[in-house]
Amino acid sequence: MQAARPEVTTTDGVRLNVETVGPDDAPVTVLLVHGWTCSTRSWHHQVEALPRTLGPDAVRVVTYDHRGHGRSDAGPPGSQRLQQLADDLVTVLDTVVGDGPVVYAGHSMGGMTLMALADERPELFGPRIAAAALVSTTSGQASSGAFGIPSRFDPAAVALAPRAVNLVGARIERRARRAGLTTRRVVSSRRALEVAAARLQRPALRQMVFGKKVDPAEVDLFLEDLAVVPGPSYGGFFEAILQHDRGHALKVLDQLPVEIMHGTRDRLLPPRHANRMAAELPTARLWMYPGAGHMLMQERPRDVTHRLASLARRVRR
Repeated sequence: MQAARPEVTTTDGVRLNVETVGPDDAPVTVLLVHGWTCSTRSWHHQVEALPRTLGPDAVRVVTYDHRGHGRSDAGPPGSQRLQQLADDLVTVLDTVVGDGPVVYAGHSMGGMTLMALADERPELFGPRIAAAALVSTTSGQASSGAFGIPSRFDPAAVALAPRAVNLVGARIERRARRAGLTTRRVVSSRRALEVAAARLQRPALRQMVFGKKVDPAEVDLFLEDLAVVPGPSYGGFFEAILQHDRGHALKVLDQLPVEIMHGTRDRLLPPRHANRMAAELPTARLWMYPGAGHMLMQERPRDVTHRLASLARRVRR
């Protein structure tokens, strides 16, 4: 089924890449929102499988790229904030999704975007957002035990991580040049240089981001998305994630069906983050996937699709 690409512009003039599959008048819309440095492509299994599972006329699937990610434009300086992503989400809801019930699935930063929206616009939950899946995400304290850093170093990590991340792009580029990747063709195409540089980091990134027995094609997809994220978006949103603390906003979701999904080998956001959200939102159901890493929808696509289809059926009933 061919995806449609409606024109969407945010309140501050940023063009967002939005993709829809399924009829506009479907009884339920599943809105898939990706994480930091990813794109709509991270949900490709669910985009294909949900209409097949629920029926092509029974669901509309909507995905979009955050500003500064995938095919969306980069935002102006200072707009790399979760509050801005929540505002962008409202724009997508108003201009594309419409008034029907929505199952929201947020991966990592996409889950944090939903919490930012719950903090600012609680009236949208129930009437419009009718169910939610929080996939490999956190309600706060993102640096706690993350990135393989022992918890005793967490305060130092919070202070140093944004600066370190902002230096990553320049460092990778220098390594790529030393590796002989600076042909005229590569220099003329920053994207090609960044893809090549990211591939130099492949073993470390695969170990950090994915769990056991991942399809190499899924690793390639992640690296390609990572490579095209502009430096300001890369560092700016990383800092926003470290500042995220919205456990209180989860109370807005306590009357909705909510599924919390997490991999036991998630090194970016260890399983304690899922357990914390489950304690903050005791009405939610918690699912742990042994051996899976941070990219759960790519590593356990059938399981994630099954959970989303189950939420869609509950909302439709």
